[in-house]
Amino acid sequence: AREYLAKRGISDEIQQRFRIGVSPDSWDGLLGVLRDFGADEKVIVQSGLVSVNEEKERTYDRFRGRIMFPVLDVNGRPVAFGARALSPDDEPKYLNSPETPAYIKGEHLYGLFQGKDEIRKKTFVILVEGYLDLIALAQFGVTNVAASLGTAFTEQQAKLLGRFSKSVVINYDGDTAGVKAARRAIEQLLPQDFDVKVLVLPNGKDPD
Repeated sequence: AREYLAKRGISDEIQQRFRIGVSPDSWDGLLGVLRDFGADEKVIVQSGLVSVNEEKERTYDRFRGRIMFPVLDVNGRPVAFGARALSPDDEPKYLNSPETPAYIKGEHLYGLFQGKDEIRKKTFVILVEGYLDLIALAQFGVTNVAASLGTAFTEQQAKLLGRFSKSVVINYDGDTAGVKAARRAIEQLLPQDFDVKVLVLPNGKDPD
C-alpha cells in the first residue's frame, strides 16, 4: 500500500490529512475487531463494513487488501469508505460502501470537510469526480476542491456546496462519460443560482 501511494506521488502528510489507510487481506480482520469491541451483530451488518453470504449465512469483511479512503461528512465524521484494489486482478478496481442508515451517497461530497475553509477563502469550488483526482490536486496545493464520488451529482450535493460557495468550476474527466456527468451536474447547479464554469482538460486527461 505504501509503495502504491508513493508511486502515485501521495506524501505522508496528504495520507494523514485524508486519513488514507489499508484494509488487511483477511476475511475477518475487521469483523474480529468489531466483535472484540462488543458490537452488536445486527449493527455490524447494517454498517456496510461486512458482507453476508446469504446461502451459508456467513459474514465476512467487505474490504480486503485495499487502499481505504474514508468519506467524512461535513463535520469530519467518517460515514463511509471508498477502497481501491492493490492487485491488478482484483475486481472491481474501486469498491464503495453501500448506503446505510448513516450514509446516503447523494448527500455527501468527498474532501469537503478538508476543503471547506479554502473554498470559502477562494470563493469558488472545483468539483471533480474521484478520490484520487481530489488527492492529487491537494498534493499540489489546490485544496478548494470537492469530489462527487462518481455518482450522478444530486440536488442535495448542490445544496451542501451552496453553504460554502455559489461559484463552481466543474473539472470532470475529459472522456464522453465525464462530459455527460458534467452536463448532469450543471442541471442541478443552475436552478440553485450557482455561477458555473466547466474546465475541460485536453486529450481526455483527468485531474489526477
